[in-house]
Amino acid sequence: MKTVVVVGGGGAGAPTVRQLSATLDPSRHKLVLITSRPHFTHLIGCIRASVTSEGRFDEQVIMPYDALLTNRKGSIIIGEVKEIEEYGSRGGGIVTLTNGEVIHWDVLVLAPGSRWEGPIAVPATHKEAKMWFARWQMKFRRARDVLLVGGGAVACEFAGEIKDLDPDKKVTIVHSHERLLNKTYPNKFRNDVQQRLLSRGVTLILGDVVPETALTSKRVVTRNGITLTPDLIVPCRGPHPNTGLLISAFGHKVLTPSGHVRILRTFQLPEHRHIFACGDIADLKEQRQIEKYPHHATVVAKNVLSLLNGEPALEIYKGRHEIILLSLGKARIRSNSL
Repeated sequence: MKTVVVVGGGGAGAPTVRQLSATLDPSRHKLVLITSRPHFTHLIGCIRASVTSEGRFDEQVIMPYDALLTNRKGSIIIGEVKEIEEYGSRGGGIVTLTNGEVIHWDVLVLAPGSRWEGPIAVPATHKEAKMWFARWQMKFRRARDVLLVGGGAVACEFAGEIKDLDPDKKVTIVHSHERLLNKTYPNKFRNDVQQRLLSRGVTLILGDVVPETALTSKRVVTRNGITLTPDLIVPCRGPHPNTGLLISAFGHKVLTPSGHVRILRTFQLPEHRHIFACGDIADLKEQRQIEKYPHHATVVAKNVLSLLNGEPALEIYKGRHEIILLSLGKARIRSNSL
């Protein structure tokens, strides 16, 4: 019996496991999901959940894995991978967990996601997550002057949520670009988002940077010399790919300078054809968004099945249209499709 191991149960790992459990033959194949969380965490919803208790979003963003496995085909192990080992070019190997457990794999799918900072760096357990949201809700409730460091989608959504919580709170965004978001999106859309936030009283400081050393300071001086005195600083500078395990297993050559995994269009690692990488960690010329990851999963699942059947992996990922859906508060949704 051949074993498929999927590492990570987030936006890419969960749909991959879902599709594999629907297609693999349990009499011939064993499917194992290894995840550090005993539940799926909806990271986008964590923005609202960390600002307000209204609507009990802190409960809604924590989703059990009860229905993840089709007809219960497969198993879920709650744990963290400490080490990956590959036997050789023919594939197969082991993963070792931090508790010492060793799990064999014939095909390995890596979808460990990203490392976040600030309120959406939610702890793993349900109890810890509940306490985490409660603490951040209290911080936002007490703060009168909030500084959001970074001006991407996360900061824009936080700004809208904070203004919903209390329109009189001072909210400032400092962003290194000359417009909010990034160049993937047309200037017309970016300008529209800016105007909507400005109309709600959000202060925008663009083309400027908050130094790393200032993130824990009560007095912030930006790179361009602007002095700010917030009583709450929220880092919104974007995630970092969670790929440290690959460096220790295969060296830096498998990663790009940004830390993403070099892959073929089949999602296979070029020199490790029985290892796949998808989701946030994959080096693709597209915005990393959960909407795309079921499409990653479809390609990965088909190619995994081919390898298990002794056939080459031929399914190719052709990319997706870029689309963004921004919630600038409960009743203010902005979208753009390219």
